[in-house]
Amino acid sequence: MRTRTLALFAMAALAASTAAADLPAQAPGATTLDIVQKADLLAAHQSWDAAVAAYREAIAASPADPVLRNRIGVCYQRSGDGKAARASYKKALDLRKDYAEAWNNLGTLEHARGKYKPAISAYGKAIQLKPQDAVFHKNLGAAWLARGDMEKALEAWGEAFRLDPSGFEGDAIKVPAAGVALSRQYYLYAKLLAARGQTEKALEYLVMAHAAGFNDFVKIEADTDFATLIVDPRYAALK
Repeated sequence: MRTRTLALFAMAALAASTAAADLPAQAPGATTLDIVQKADLLAAHQSWDAAVAAYREAIAASPADPVLRNRIGVCYQRSGDGKAARASYKKALDLRKDYAEAWNNLGTLEHARGKYKPAISAYGKAIQLKPQDAVFHKNLGAAWLARGDMEKALEAWGEAFRLDPSGFEGDAIKVPAAGVALSRQYYLYAKLLAARGQTEKALEYLVMAHAAGFNDFVKIEADTDFATLIVDPRYAALK
């Protein structure tokens, strides 16, 4: 998703090339804003432990700030500490129950554990609060697919596409549907895009699906969603 599965900070695009070890030490008497900015920069460099330490310092100064709790939760999650991440997201939600990003992030934790029902519930709450966020719909689609409901997965992905077509460019699967072959996920993306007339993008995903092991061409050719795609010479080259 414009890379934001975990609702990472905008600066996480990693435009800077400075190594985390080269970041300046925190100046004596630094303000909370200074500390947060350094924490954000450390997170952008994926220096998760150092970012956690900085966010803890910021939280000590602003314990009622739900944004800081959410951000430190992202760092915990990215470093593999799901328990601490969950506690941080829940604290963020205790402080602000309408925090859509924290609900989404909590959903990704459950999703990663294969707990799809609570993941779907958390994504649903995020969507209720921010229905225009394509990322949340995309995550929801992956969770429904993991539960075996292709129709609901396509419905959620369809809404994600409507809100942000660019999110389906390139490798757009941000929260994988655990237990579902990557080839199947790419195939379903191709189906969705083909049904919406996005033949070029649909073909790209079909190529990726084929590379990942999908080869059920009979199924494709029997599906009316692929009607315009199967007459493309590039489709024939896949077989």
